[in-house]
Amino acid sequence: MEKDKGHKEDHVTILINQVPHHITATTITADEIRKLAGADNDYEVWKVVKAPDPEGQLPIDDIQVKGSIEVKSGDKFRVVPPGTFGAVAVMPQQLTHEINHLRTEGHEIDVYEDSGLLLLVMKAYPLPRGYNKASTNLLLKIPLSYPNGKLDMFWTDPDLRLQESNGQAATTVENILDRQWLRFSWHPQKWNPGANNLFTFLEFVNRRLMQLK
Repeated sequence: MEKDKGHKEDHVTILINQVPHHITATTITADEIRKLAGADNDYEVWKVVKAPDPEGQLPIDDIQVKGSIEVKSGDKFRVVPPGTFGAVAVMPQQLTHEINHLRTEGHEIDVYEDSGLLLLVMKAYPLPRGYNKASTNLLLKIPLSYPNGKLDMFWTDPDLRLQESNGQAATTVENILDRQWLRFSWHPQKWNPGANNLFTFLEFVNRRLMQLK
């Protein structure tokens, strides 16, 4: 019998270790995912952001789930023994929620680990008028102690220029993630872990970009 077009699914289907599971809630905890997978309590839970990485390699884009996470049909998770991926930095839970929120707004974000920092790359980040391009890759360096550890400076494509000049003030070209980036050496005067976060820092970035100098 054909389903009524107005019928709404009463469950969410997620894949755990490639096995589909139907749940009735739109949030799930790491413990619940482990239980569905039949795994021990010390097993790690990872949300697959892109195609699964080869076994044993560091999950560059995946997000480790420590608490609860919002889910939708089609989300993929893997539950693996502790240490499967070696020494991997655990993303702060607040940062995980903030990145997920930005992704729901349409931002494409990759997260890397390098020298004890999390490197967040926002692709096609929109620029105000006055530059030689409409968007840029935007890189932020985030300490593992975030939000206690503050964000500082930001990086863009190395070819970013003002339309009416050949350069930018207080910028330096650096090599990060095997490519060149243009560093904007701008520093927030204050950082309050209770009030400042990834969103307020992006506002700081936007204010600097709007100065067109």
